[in-house]
Amino acid sequence: MRLHELHINNFKFFPKQDPNSPLLKIDGKNLLVYGENGSGKSTIYWSIYTLLESAFKINEFDVQKYFDRTRSECLINIFSKSNQLSFIKMILKDDYGNSTEYYLDGNLHSIVANMRNSDIRESCMACDFINYKVLAKLHFTKYEADIDLFEWFQDEIFPYLRIPDIDPIISIGDYYKNLAKGPPQVKAFDEIDKWIYPNPSMENHPNEGVRKDFKKYNQFQKKVKNWNNQFLKYIKHLEVNANEILKSNFGHNFDLKLSFKKFDLKVKEKWDGLIISKPQIFLSISRYNNLKDRVLKPEYFLNEAKWTAIGLSIKFAILNDFLSRPAQAQLQALIIDDLLVSLDMNNRDIVLNYLLDHFANDYQIIMLTHDRALYEFAKRKIDIKGKSNEWIYLEMFEDLLSKTPKPYFKPLKSSLQTATDYFNQHDYPACGIYLRKRFEELLKNLLPPKYRKVPSKEDPNVQVDRNLNDLINALKPYCIEENIDYTDLAELKTYKDAILNPLAHNDLDAPFYRREIKILIEILEKLEKIKRGQVIHHPNRNMNFTLNKPDGTFFTVRMKIKESVVLIDEDGKPLRISVFSKCKVSSKSNNGDTDNNEENFDTLKDVYEEMCNRFGIAPVQDISRCFDYDGVTFDQKLIDLRI
Repeated sequence: MRLHELHINNFKFFPKQDPNSPLLKIDGKNLLVYGENGSGKSTIYWSIYTLLESAFKINEFDVQKYFDRTRSECLINIFSKSNQLSFIKMILKDDYGNSTEYYLDGNLHSIVANMRNSDIRESCMACDFINYKVLAKLHFTKYEADIDLFEWFQDEIFPYLRIPDIDPIISIGDYYKNLAKGPPQVKAFDEIDKWIYPNPSMENHPNEGVRKDFKKYNQFQKKVKNWNNQFLKYIKHLEVNANEILKSNFGHNFDLKLSFKKFDLKVKEKWDGLIISKPQIFLSISRYNNLKDRVLKPEYFLNEAKWTAIGLSIKFAILNDFLSRPAQAQLQALIIDDLLVSLDMNNRDIVLNYLLDHFANDYQIIMLTHDRALYEFAKRKIDIKGKSNEWIYLEMFEDLLSKTPKPYFKPLKSSLQTATDYFNQHDYPACGIYLRKRFEELLKNLLPPKYRKVPSKEDPNVQVDRNLNDLINALKPYCIEENIDYTDLAELKTYKDAILNPLAHNDLDAPFYRREIKILIEILEKLEKIKRGQVIHHPNRNMNFTLNKPDGTFFTVRMKIKESVVLIDEDGKPLRISVFSKCKVSSKSNNGDTDNNEENFDTLKDVYEEMCNRFGIAPVQDISRCFDYDGVTFDQKLIDLRI
């Protein structure tokens, strides 16, 4: 199931539910929200969190306080009237239209019902909430004498983690809390009305009842041992996966190590108390640039970007492990609030690629940010990957015309929709302006740097985007190189003046201008169906190929790519790779004779056709299946990425 409607009524910044709110029309799509500070953006995050987390509370009053106007923790909208109800409601639907409702208000019966609702509980465990505070907590741990991540795990990981070999139902966090209470107390043998903890001294007691109580102690210690052993196994598994993400996605050449000090619990000498040794999870760097155990103080050696990469790699490794989450959970969502704001542009790019390539198929993503540049960057990423139809984009502001503060959602239309509206209203210059904007967006997304960039006039060493006229002129040679059908796009060059200078037309031009604009709208609709950008293979990875020569011998080329290999998605044609990725050939084997002279090529097509020409082998047009991708075929790569 996926979230289709989110009702927020008199909760935090949101006043009475607006029946026209776009949050009632999510319709199972992913959500990207820009909200300026003070717009109520984070209320979306906290409303979902508060509702789902209510299922984990042990005491119903720990939830009711958020809806009690007399409490300092109250989250009711401060401008709402005392007789107005505050509530949160989520409506989920599956592919067949079946729906279910999660609901929370201050009514104790409603809260208790949620605490007993296994569906809400499992959905909470299957979701994840990540904001800047998650990474801030990790950064804070590095200032301790030893970098102990246990409390970070306990706060950010344990509530959503389930290890079947410990308990197939409850989270590892709840299981640990129960263990920390110690074994169930029993009546003392020689003192009336005294309760004690079962302990080792009972094993050989002459009284049979006392010896039976020892079994409770023994069973408890077995649970502690199993928790330690299974969690240690999980930590080592997590370490491997987190290091793979650090290396493959963040491009860091170091390994983190997670060491586990086991949980221990002993009964005090008088058996009326417990001595608890809390578990600890120590982080260290076991290898840095192929040097082992040289980084003795990671807290001083690693910069903020590397610490952030470590935290995200651990979180992402856990999200990738579906076995640790309820398999039948109704909702599986990833809610992110201003996570990427502290990252530089390179790390933003890495994290966005990872979210979109690895999680968008399995999680419903709700991404919130107050950073306009990040919002536009994410929109462009989604568009490049051809996933725009799976997302809703929202922009939030404070409604300055309202008597009391409340959110204002900007009505959003695509540039093409806006252009079509103006066309139907016969406002052709305005239509031309929006067509120009969308053509520029699409061409910048589609064209690789070779056709998109030119040296800056101010500084020849700096590359800048071409103007729209030059982008249009570059489209044809680009399409020829990529084997994209240019036929339906050819008239763009003929009628480009209608969008390059849309205000230069007067009423006398209108009949001719209308025809030109109509043709351009049709071209734009076709261009919208050509996507380039979904990453299938990351830089610095192997991408080899073998050519079979006419005489039966073979020629093998070993190489690494310098840039991401991306997909071309052209309407009506099978997926294929874009040829525009620089690469370095490290060796060539001619039927066993090896040449280790390195060669650099600007495109995959260049290296493939050059090697074919050297041995008189006829090249094929679609080279996607000519290569192996770190030993994986193209078709298997698509399956692995769930494409």
